[in-house]
Amino acid sequence: YKMSRKITPTTSTTSTALSSPAGGQRSIQSMIQQEKEKEKTDIPLQMIVQMLQSIQGKTDKIDNIEKNTEDTGKRAENIEKRTENIEKRAENIEKRVENIEKKKTEEREGKVEKLQKRKRKKEG
Repeated sequence: YKMSRKITPTTSTTSTALSSPAGGQRSIQSMIQQEKEKEKTDIPLQMIVQMLQSIQGKTDKIDNIEKNTEDTGKRAENIEKRTENIEKRAENIEKRVENIEKKKTEEREGKVEKLQKRKRKKEG
Protein backbone atom coordinates (compact mmCIF):
# COMPACT_ATOMS: atom_id res chain seq x y z
CA TYR A 1 0.00 0.00 0.00
CA LYS A 2 2.85 2.32 0.80
CA MET A 3 4.38 1.40 -2.54
CA SER A 4 1.24 2.34 -4.35
CA ARG A 5 1.30 5.71 -2.68
CA LYS A 6 4.83 6.25 -3.88
CA ILE A 7 3.84 5.24 -7.38
CA THR A 8 0.82 7.49 -7.41
CA PRO A 9 2.80 10.63 -6.77
CA THR A 10 5.35 9.62 -9.42
CA THR A 11 2.52 8.97 -11.83
CA SER A 12 0.99 12.32 -11.04
CA THR A 13 4.40 14.01 -11.39
CA THR A 14 4.91 12.15 -14.65
CA SER A 15 1.52 13.27 -15.88
CA THR A 16 2.34 16.85 -14.88
CA ALA A 17 5.75 16.34 -16.45
CA LEU A 18 4.06 15.26 -19.64
CA SER A 19 1.66 18.15 -19.57
CA SER A 20 4.52 20.46 -18.61
CA PRO A 21 6.51 19.92 -21.83
CA ALA A 22 3.42 20.72 -23.83
CA GLY A 23 3.07 23.90 -21.84
CA GLY A 24 6.82 24.36 -22.11
CA GLN A 25 6.65 23.89 -25.86
CA ARG A 26 4.00 26.55 -26.05
CA SER A 27 6.15 28.90 -24.04
CA ILE A 28 9.15 28.03 -26.24
CA GLN A 29 7.05 28.63 -29.33
CA SER A 30 5.85 31.92 -27.92
CA MET A 31 9.45 32.77 -27.02
CA ILE A 32 10.53 31.93 -30.58
CA GLN A 33 7.66 34.04 -31.89
CA GLN A 34 8.65 36.90 -29.60
CA GLU A 35 12.26 36.52 -30.73
CA LYS A 36 11.17 36.66 -34.39
CA GLU A 37 9.08 39.75 -33.69
CA LYS A 38 12.01 41.24 -31.81
CA GLU A 39 14.25 40.56 -34.83
CA LYS A 40 11.66 42.28 -37.00
CA THR A 41 11.74 45.30 -34.70
CA ASP A 42 15.52 45.10 -34.26
CA ILE A 43 16.09 45.68 -37.97
CA PRO A 44 13.94 48.80 -38.04
CA LEU A 45 15.68 50.00 -34.87
CA GLN A 46 19.03 49.60 -36.63
CA MET A 47 17.62 51.47 -39.59
CA ILE A 48 16.31 54.19 -37.29
CA VAL A 49 19.73 54.50 -35.65
CA GLN A 50 21.38 54.75 -39.08
CA MET A 51 18.84 57.34 -40.16
CA LEU A 52 19.40 59.33 -36.97
CA GLN A 53 23.16 59.19 -37.52
CA SER A 54 22.64 60.34 -41.08
CA ILE A 55 20.39 63.16 -39.90
CA GLN A 56 22.98 64.14 -37.29
CA GLY A 57 25.67 64.23 -39.96
CA LYS A 58 23.50 66.41 -42.17
CA THR A 59 22.65 68.64 -39.21
CA ASP A 60 26.36 69.06 -38.53
CA LYS A 61 26.90 69.99 -42.18
CA ILE A 62 24.06 72.52 -42.00
CA ASP A 63 25.60 73.99 -38.84
CA ASN A 64 28.93 74.31 -40.65
CA ILE A 65 27.25 75.94 -43.64
CA GLU A 66 25.47 78.41 -41.34
CA LYS A 67 28.75 79.23 -39.59
CA ASN A 68 30.53 79.65 -42.92
CA THR A 69 27.68 81.87 -44.13
CA GLU A 70 27.99 84.03 -41.01
CA ASP A 71 31.76 84.24 -41.49
CA THR A 72 31.27 85.17 -45.14
CA GLY A 73 28.79 87.86 -44.11
CA LYS A 74 31.29 89.28 -41.64
CA ARG A 75 34.01 89.24 -44.30
CA ALA A 76 31.70 91.03 -46.71
CA GLU A 77 31.01 93.70 -44.08
CA ASN A 78 34.74 94.11 -43.48
CA ILE A 79 35.35 94.44 -47.22
CA GLU A 80 32.61 97.09 -47.42
CA LYS A 81 34.20 99.04 -44.55
CA ARG A 82 37.63 98.78 -46.15
CA THR A 83 36.20 99.93 -49.47
CA GLU A 84 34.56 102.92 -47.77
CA ASN A 85 37.86 103.79 -46.08
CA ILE A 86 39.72 103.53 -49.39
CA GLU A 87 37.12 105.78 -51.04
CA LYS A 88 37.51 108.35 -48.24
CA ARG A 89 41.29 108.24 -48.60
CA ALA A 90 40.96 108.70 -52.35
CA GLU A 91 38.70 111.73 -51.78
CA ASN A 92 41.23 113.19 -49.33
CA ILE A 93 44.05 112.63 -51.81
CA GLU A 94 42.00 114.32 -54.55
CA LYS A 95 41.41 117.32 -52.25
CA ARG A 96 45.12 117.50 -51.43
CA VAL A 97 46.01 117.36 -55.10
CA GLU A 98 43.51 120.15 -55.82
CA ASN A 99 45.02 122.26 -53.01
CA ILE A 100 48.54 121.63 -54.30
CA GLU A 101 47.44 122.55 -57.84
CA LYS A 102 45.81 125.77 -56.54
CA LYS A 103 48.97 126.72 -54.64
CA LYS A 104 51.13 126.04 -57.68
CA THR A 105 48.77 128.04 -59.86
CA GLU A 106 48.80 130.91 -57.36
CA GLU A 107 52.58 130.75 -57.13
CA ARG A 108 52.88 130.83 -60.93
CA GLU A 109 50.47 133.72 -61.13
CA GLY A 110 52.45 135.54 -58.45
CA LYS A 111 55.70 134.91 -60.32
CA VAL A 112 54.14 136.09 -63.55
CA GLU A 113 52.94 139.27 -61.85
CA LYS A 114 56.40 139.89 -60.40
CA LEU A 115 57.98 139.33 -63.77
CA GLN A 116 55.48 141.68 -65.39
CA LYS A 117 56.20 144.35 -62.74
CA ARG A 118 59.95 144.01 -63.31
CA LYS A 119 59.41 144.23 -67.00
CA ARG A 120 57.36 147.42 -66.58
CA LYS A 121 60.03 148.94 -64.34
CA LYS A 122 62.70 148.18 -66.90
CA GLU A 123 60.57 149.60 -69.67
CA GLY A 124 59.43 152.58 -67.68
